[in-house]
Amino acid sequence: MRLRPGSWGLRVSWWTHVVMAAGLGLFGSGLALLVALVLLTDAVTTPACEAATPTQPDFEAAPFAFDPESRAIAFVQAMASDEFQDAYEMLAPEQWGSDTLCEDSLEGLWRAVTGESDSTIVAVNQSARAFFGAMFNYLVVPMRLTLESAQVHRHVHLELTLLADGRIAGYQIDRRMTELGTDRAYPPPPYAKQDTFEEIEVHLGKAPWRLKGTITSPVGPGPFPAVVLTGSRDRDGTGSTTKLLRDEAWGLATRGVASLRFDQRTHAYAVETARLEDFTIDDELVDDMLAAVQILRRTPRIDPGRVYVYGASLAGFAAPMAGQRDPSIAGLIIAVAPSGTLQESAWRQRQYRVRRSANVTTLNERAIRAAKSRLDAIDAWVTRQVAPQDLTVHRSYYAHLGTYRPEVAVSRLGIPLLILSAERDRVVPPEDAQTWIESLRHQGNVAFRLYRGHSHSLIDELERPESSSVTSEFASLDVISDIAMWIHGEWTDRWCADLEDWYAGCRGG
Repeated sequence: MRLRPGSWGLRVSWWTHVVMAAGLGLFGSGLALLVALVLLTDAVTTPACEAATPTQPDFEAAPFAFDPESRAIAFVQAMASDEFQDAYEMLAPEQWGSDTLCEDSLEGLWRAVTGESDSTIVAVNQSARAFFGAMFNYLVVPMRLTLESAQVHRHVHLELTLLADGRIAGYQIDRRMTELGTDRAYPPPPYAKQDTFEEIEVHLGKAPWRLKGTITSPVGPGPFPAVVLTGSRDRDGTGSTTKLLRDEAWGLATRGVASLRFDQRTHAYAVETARLEDFTIDDELVDDMLAAVQILRRTPRIDPGRVYVYGASLAGFAAPMAGQRDPSIAGLIIAVAPSGTLQESAWRQRQYRVRRSANVTTLNERAIRAAKSRLDAIDAWVTRQVAPQDLTVHRSYYAHLGTYRPEVAVSRLGIPLLILSAERDRVVPPEDAQTWIESLRHQGNVAFRLYRGHSHSLIDELERPESSSVTSEFASLDVISDIAMWIHGEWTDRWCADLEDWYAGCRGG
């Protein structure tokens, strides 16, 4: 929104609302809140959004047939150059139910990015690898903006979400990265004794999808039990203030359990996987889980009969598929995972966010209806093979899953299971955790734990210091200790009679 020359004193107020494109924010890492700030003024203005013509979706275009980095930079530079009409015409407003481009308020987003009125953008770069969200067919491109003003030189981190036809479906400012800067160190967690383990780099999978991984082994003759760690984009589980998978690997090795963690295929080869016409959850997760299992079985000082698979969030949803394909896996550890079909779970999560929201705007409500329409279309494709042209997802992804429900699949495996849930999970709603325990509590080979005060990332928020926005956070020691205890066969004999048993840790039967 541009001020006309000679416009008089500007009084500014802010109205903040959160909008969500379908699938964003789902399953952890992933999935992100789309934040837009609406700038309200009493000045005479010429709105760029009214002059812009929305770009129509191109369902016939080859998927992601463009350079995502160039596309993302062009969007940011259009705003930096005050060419907001060009930026508006790159949007996909129907993804969150907008009736008009003006509801997306890019001027407000840009004001939130630049902060000070005299800030100047001196560089725009892609700050990390893109990530392919296969479930809803989008690319997330992390950007780093370098700003200078009379007072400060700083960085702002912005994630852009791109659809297959090149339109922008969402944006998110990572405020914690903005505060921390780009040279942040990730110190080791206090519970990891680094002189008690060693690490080697390995490669897994076959060309063209070779992936880098890290094996962390306790020092000593062994043989040691081992676990494949999955559930994050990169092998360390890197976030704004965390390296969760690295923490878990080091904590487990300190407690006598080896591990293998690896870069997810949709992170290491984001654009390449996004451009595939057919892509399934096997391609995304399961094939590489099984390849990692095989590597651990061949690794010296690892007990080949005691190799487990740990999956968090969507990886936990997929872990039973690994057990189905390799019944000799020693056991599965399923953490903060959705239950039911994927589209059912996505809708529960959307409703859960609505229940938790203190301010549901008209735009939010339309976003919810738009999401429900897309999820209903996916369900129609799965159950009746009816798919509209504008489904905008990989049909192969959902056709492969069909009516798969992880809690049903895992109940038929007959191998040991550890089910972990978090009390403060803001991604997977409580109904999912209840479904897991209700489905499996009568099986004697299943152990459960619900963690008080823990988030979806399995971080203990009750232990978080007040200055957590600028402080490293570590994977929960309780979770790591429980996994090690369960693998070593030292789990409690407490039966799951009520909620307090679940909090304390219990077993089915």
